Amino acid sequence: MIKPLSFIKQGRVVTIQDIAGCPQRKRHLEEMGFIPGTPLEVCRCCQQGPLVVAIRGGKVMLGEEMAKDIMVRP
Repeated sequence: MIKPLSFIKQGRVVTIQDIAGCPQRKRHLEEMGFIPGTPLEVCRCCQQGPLVVAIRGGKVMLGEEMAKDIMVRP
């Protein structure tokens, strides 16, 4: 089932399916390595706050609004 990255629990590995939102945000996320088909791991998540993910050999911190635009599949 596809769901927003912001709903994924810490320690889970998921695969990016799509990037929603405005074209500028989509391009920005793709430039950061968030490309459909790419696996990532949720390293840290807070109830309301930034999310830290491991992707392409690095770690990235995302705000909750950006994480909502990244659609993933477990």
